[in-house]
Order: sequence, then structure tokens, then C-alpha cells
Amino acid sequence: MRLNEIDRGARGQDVQLLQHALNTTQRPRPPLELDGVFGPATDRAVREYQAGQGLTVDGIVGQRTWRSLGVAGSALPSAPTRAVTPPSVRQLPISGGTGARAAPASRTPKASPPPAAERPTPAAARPAPRRSPPLEQPGTAIGAPWMRIALAEAGVVEARGRANNKRIMEYHAATSLGSQPDSVPWCASFVNWVLAQANLRGSRSAAAASFATWGQKLETPRYGAIIQISQKRRTNDRATGSSSGNHVAFFISQTATHIKLLGGNQSDSVKESNFSLASYDVKAIRWPY
Repeated sequence: MRLNEIDRGARGQDVQLLQHALNTTQRPRPPLELDGVFGPATDRAVREYQAGQGLTVDGIVGQRTWRSLGVAGSALPSAPTRAVTPPSVRQLPISGGTGARAAPASRTPKASPPPAAERPTPAAARPAPRRSPPLEQPGTAIGAPWMRIALAEAGVVEARGRANNKRIMEYHAATSLGSQPDSVPWCASFVNWVLAQANLRGSRSAAAASFATWGQKLETPRYGAIIQISQKRRTNDRATGSSSGNHVAFFISQTATHIKLLGGNQSDSVKESNFSLASYDVKAIRWPY
């Protein structure tokens, strides 16, 4: 898939991806807010980047600028396209209830189409604007801009043998622990690194439990919330690489029996995983101030 050509005035996912790419590629870092709006600050950052790379300085992000930023079409991560209000982790829906079912809605017969002579003549179709894709609804990556960054890291995995994945060492460097081998549990380091890329201050601790009191408390989880969970029966957890039983990650969705989280050190990688609520307690649901 080819990414859209965008310039000042564009809005949407492609702009968010551009802002993230500029923040992580350009030196000095702009920094740009990941708001999905191609405004004056983004335009200025694009022109400065184009000038530094010997590209045509026109403020238009076409395929050459995308490639220079190291972004291919497949790099655009998938994300929910509409807001979803998930049920509360602490007030799970009860399945298999015996309550009365709502009566099915009555069907209204379809009206016959008017004769051809009475049909209005369709207006000439207007071409869709090429550079203004719609913004995502609040509650998706626009409402939680750090999720665009987290999703882009999916697939980062620990190196084999004695080698270390330098990206995971960068995650650790976002905490007071400093750069560490990828064998050191890194779920909290990943969360801290993602928040730092979005210009948000995390707990600065490599301990998952440090997020239990970080930010502001939520009673009901929403897309992108920071969730801290703990094993009910503490063991050396292969799913999270944790010896303490604690884990922290970003909320995606849930069912009555499982919670889906996007996090680091989930089976030694950045990925989405389902955690059974029979095996894990939700200790905290937090949101940035």
C-alpha cells in the first residue's frame, strides 16, 4: 500500500505517523505533538528535514520523503477506526443470564422506488479531497496518541543467544535503570519509552508496580490506558518474563474472561496478548495527567 501524499492542512493517521517519524528521526528532535494535524509546526519540521536530506523543499510529504524517513506503506500500523467503550474490568458483564430478551424490532416494508421520471437527477459527483483524510474518533490513537507509537513497535523481539536487541536496551534507558541487556524484564521500560516519545513523563521506573500510583486513576478502562496486572498465583511467568508476577502494558480491549493488552516482554516481544482474568488481577488502570 502506498501512503498518502500529504501537506499542510491534512489530518489523520498518516499525519500522526509522519509526526512520530520526524520525532524519532530528525535531530535535533522537533518535538511534535502527535495530534494528527499537519499544522505550522509540522510543516516547518518537514521543510527542515527535506532541506537536511537534499530533497525538494516544498513541505509536501510524497513517496520520496516517506522513503527517506524510512517509512514504507506496510509500516502504517492498524488501529481501531472507531471509538469503542469497553466494559469495566471491575464490573465484568455476566454471560448466560436468564433475563428476558428484548423483542425483535418490527420490520417496515420497503417502499417501492418512484418511477424513473420522478427520480431526481443526481448531482455531479465531487472528487474526494486528496489530502484531508478524516481524524480518528476520540478513544482511538488520536485520543491516546502514544498508541500510534506503541503499535509501530510491534514485532520488536529479544535477540537470540548472547546478543542484545539495541531497541530494547533503548527502552531500558528511558528508566532510572539505564541501558540494560534485553534479558532484564522490560515491560515497564517499554511503557516508559513509549510515553517519553509522546512527550509524556512515565514512572521512570523499570518496575511494573511503579505504575500502580502513576498518573490519574480510571474506574473504567479505555483504549490506551496503562494497565497493571498481577498473577493470582505468583510464578515465574513465561507470558511476561516476570519473576514478581507483575506486568504493565496498554489496554486494547476485553471480554468477560480475558483482557487484551499491547505491551513489551510479552512472550519476549512487543505484541498484543490476551490475559485470562481467572489467572490475573487488575491492580491499576491509569491515564496520563
